Amino acid sequence: MAITLITDHEFAAAYIADGRVKVEGFDVEPTWPAEGGGSLYAGAFTGLGLDIISLPLTNFLIAKGQRRPIVGLPVFPDVFFPHVGAQINKSSGISSVKDLEGKRVGVRGWGFSPGTWLRGALADVYDLDLTKVNWVEAEPNSLMAADYPRPSKFNITKGGEQAAELESGALDAVFYDRAGPEPTDNVMHLFSDPLGEALKYNKQTGIFPVNIVLVAKGETLEANPGLAQAVVDASDKARDLYYQNVSDGDEHMTLPVKWLRDTRLFPHLNGLENNRVALEAIIRYSHDLGLISRQIDPAELFFEGAK
Repeated sequence: MAITLITDHEFAAAYIADGRVKVEGFDVEPTWPAEGGGSLYAGAFTGLGLDIISLPLTNFLIAKGQRRPIVGLPVFPDVFFPHVGAQINKSSGISSVKDLEGKRVGVRGWGFSPGTWLRGALADVYDLDLTKVNWVEAEPNSLMAADYPRPSKFNITKGGEQAAELESGALDAVFYDRAGPEPTDNVMHLFSDPLGEALKYNKQTGIFPVNIVLVAKGETLEANPGLAQAVVDASDKARDLYYQNVSDGDEHMTLPVKWLRDTRLFPHLNGLENNRVALEAIIRYSHDLGLISRQIDPAELFFEGAK
């Protein structure tokens, strides 16, 4: 029986999805659900339906913290800066990051990966007190199947449709995945220069955030010695081809490829050590928000021998 590998049809993953790059030495069947990858995220907590899937990084951290039988592969299909997805209502009175304190700010879910990244970044670089923000969690979200903590020091409530609530002023701000909807007469970006703020964060911290990670069933890796490294090798080959062929006029997670190249953020490499600084940061951010109970070494997340 073929080993099932969930792989998207964008960025480097597309080269594996369409068969141009093979996982050498194994019968691997790339697939993608019609409902999108998000339909599989709950499997991290209830049992993976496929052998290898892509998973938001904080979902993975929470699942590992709950000792789910899954193992990470240090392959990161997309990288991003969440700064580009922060939007505010123009009548909110927000003119700086500190002005978010006391405001109603929407996030897709308390453990939502882009939201976790951005909250951590704003606390790090702008000294935002996350306990002074009124966080509004939207549903449905990719962590609804997970029972994970929401510490009492944070003010968290449930909300409705975020774009409509931001437009009406029911929400003062929303932290979207990618860039979010186009701004309107009532809505603008939190940062007047989102890319400039992203680069400032990168230069100050050395972090280029990773958003998605490949995750495998532990039993699949045990039954197929060498599979984990073969998937990493195939993903590295696919990434090389992606960087060779992607146009300056394209975008990666709403980030202009030309900007990424000009700032030397591209090419970005897979691997544990290549991404250790980012992994240590998201682990710390997740711990600070109460999503995980301890700050673990990134090596604990991945298969033995991962580099």
